[in-house]
Amino acid sequence: MKLKCILFVLVVFCSGLVNTTFAAEAATKALTETRAFEIQHRVAEIKAMNFSGLNKVQRKDLRHELKDMKTELRSADPGVIYISTGAIILIIILLIILL
Repeated sequence: MKLKCILFVLVVFCSGLVNTTFAAEAATKALTETRAFEIQHRVAEIKAMNFSGLNKVQRKDLRHELKDMKTELRSADPGVIYISTGAIILIIILLIILL
């Protein structure tokens, strides 16, 4: 009986991981690739700039722009799953209790 409960919980948990929106993913991926290409060109433009002619505020704006583009690229990556340490500990404790 205990094994059946564990298997049922495992099946329910794994069924939530299935992604059924393949068409939406393809459109998003194409959009992401286009945006990544634009970001790549903008970064190349910024690297080619002469920073000696810029004042402090303009340099700060460029740094913020680069940081925003970096976070945008990281958030667009669908292959990464972030799990906090607390969540891992909670999962391990639940597995120990159930088994």
